Amino acid sequence: MSATSSRSSLPARQVASTLEQGRRVALQVVCAGYWLYLLLHMLLLPTLRFDPLGPELMTGYLCLIVLVLTSLPQINLNFLILSLTAMCVPFILFEMSAALLVSMQPSGYMGWASVVVVLIFIILPWKVGSTISGLLILNILRGLIFAPHHSADTLNAWLSTICVMLTLTVIGAMMSRFVEERLVNNQEVHQQLAEARMDALTKVLGRAAAEEALEHGMQRSRDNQQPLSLLLCDLDNFKAINDRHGHPAGDAVLRAAARRLRRHIGRMGTVGRWGGEEFVVILPGITKTDALMLAEQLRRDIASSELAGIPVTASFGVSAYRVGDSLSDLFERSDQRLYEAKNAGRNMVRG
Repeated sequence: MSATSSRSSLPARQVASTLEQGRRVALQVVCAGYWLYLLLHMLLLPTLRFDPLGPELMTGYLCLIVLVLTSLPQINLNFLILSLTAMCVPFILFEMSAALLVSMQPSGYMGWASVVVVLIFIILPWKVGSTISGLLILNILRGLIFAPHHSADTLNAWLSTICVMLTLTVIGAMMSRFVEERLVNNQEVHQQLAEARMDALTKVLGRAAAEEALEHGMQRSRDNQQPLSLLLCDLDNFKAINDRHGHPAGDAVLRAAARRLRRHIGRMGTVGRWGGEEFVVILPGITKTDALMLAEQLRRDIASSELAGIPVTASFGVSAYRVGDSLSDLFERSDQRLYEAKNAGRNMVRG
């Protein structure tokens, strides 16, 4: 993959990274909040001890594990979330059913059910979150219907819990769906903008985008005091190819040349089409000496194998950024070196 295509997908990667970090923080906040509840309970209600193997502390142990795992960037967050969902949803359903059977009010750790509803809409897609929340609410309704011996206070507490969970489900589903749709739309817009920056024929950067990339490269070179080299590549006798083989064949040669350049440059730099049969290669962090060697490798590769079934050669002009250069200064030096390569007989590298 070239730096060009890598840059086009950068916004999507940034969005995904931001979302993942947000989900990690949400899990950590809920787990830390639950442990705050446990600690305050132990401090303020010392006579009401938790069973070390009871659901309260078992949930606390799980929260500690989640806190540790979410702090490790190498842990796959999606796998962790799926695992937690598979473990916790059946556990919550079971505990709610057990509480309803003995007419226990939704207090203590059971009161965290509403927080769980909010959390699932943060860490899961809205359809999945709606399904899980619906299961929790239906489970409570089932317990109330099939165990009608609840006291008025218990019934009131569970009805309040149902209404709170239902309200949070509706709000969570609406907000989560809105966010997901906006993210999809933003990704589509970024993709369209990236495609608009590309040369339609060769699928490398167009001239305006290449100029912008070169300006950014020069700025980074100034700021970081690192080298920057610029290659100009011009396909030799391209007009003769069009005249002899036709413009469709010429277009195929241009596409093949762009692919060849991208394959060789890889992540080292950026390839753009400057116009006609002329390409630019921007090489941040590459000295002029190394750029000359790379240009010679490219020249030999193009000359040694056909492009789109047609023998083609290319000439290269190489220059390096100097402090104080403008874009036109740097480009003119590469263009002058390219002119020298052409005058020397073509299929040459000059720098």
